[in-house]
Amino acid sequence: MLVLDPALFDSPGPVRSPSGSCDPQSTDKQRRLRRKISNRESARRCRVRKRRHFEELQTESDRLTALNRDLENRAGFMSHRCFLFRRENHRLRAESAALVRRLSELRQLILLRHVSMAAPGGFAGLVYEQALASLMT
Repeated sequence: MLVLDPALFDSPGPVRSPSGSCDPQSTDKQRRLRRKISNRESARRCRVRKRRHFEELQTESDRLTALNRDLENRAGFMSHRCFLFRRENHRLRAESAALVRRLSELRQLILLRHVSMAAPGGFAGLVYEQALASLMT
C-alpha cells in the first residue's frame, strides 16, 4: 500500500520553492498524485461494493435454491396425494355404479312382486321366484 505524507493533502495551494516562487511541475505532480490516490481508493471501494453485492446475490441464490427444492418436494407430495385421491375416486365411482345397478334390480324385483301378488294365477309368481333366484347369485 502506498503511504504518503499527509502534508501533501493539507496544502490548498501550489508548493512554493524555498526561494518563494511557485513550482508548476511540483503542483502538477501533487495533483496527479492526489488524483492517483483518490482513484485507487475509489477503485478499492468499488471492489468492496462489488464483493458485497456478489455475496448478497450468492445468499439470495442459496435461499431461492432451497425454496425451489422445498417447492419441488411439496409438488411431488401433492402429486402423489392427487394420484391417491383420483384412484379412490375411481373406485368409489365404480362402487356407486354397481350399487345403482343393484338398486335398480331390486326395484324391478319389488315391482314384479307387487304385480305377481295382484295378478291371478301362478305365472307371475314363477317369474318373481326366478328373478329373485338370479339376484341371489
